Amino acid sequence: MEDLIVAIGMPVIIITIISVVLVIGALVITSGVKYPKVQYYKIDQKWEHGPLLLSATEANPVAPGYHGHGHDDLIGGSASGKW
Repeated sequence: MEDLIVAIGMPVIIITIISVVLVIGALVITSGVKYPKVQYYKIDQKWEHGPLLLSATEANPVAPGYHGHGHDDLIGGSASGKW
């Protein structure tokens, strides 16, 4: 039993230690990275982007059809509009 613990436990401990060291190293390396500040849209500002029309009708069904049930239980509904 002790041989099995050593044979399985030591590689797991070594892999865990290597993973922790790599994660800490990645955190140290990326700690100085500066990201651009997010500019929030306010209603009094002019909208500078193209129009968006999002529809959920092209989404895959929530659950696969089984036992005679159809695929009509889509996520959300639909959107329509004029631009």
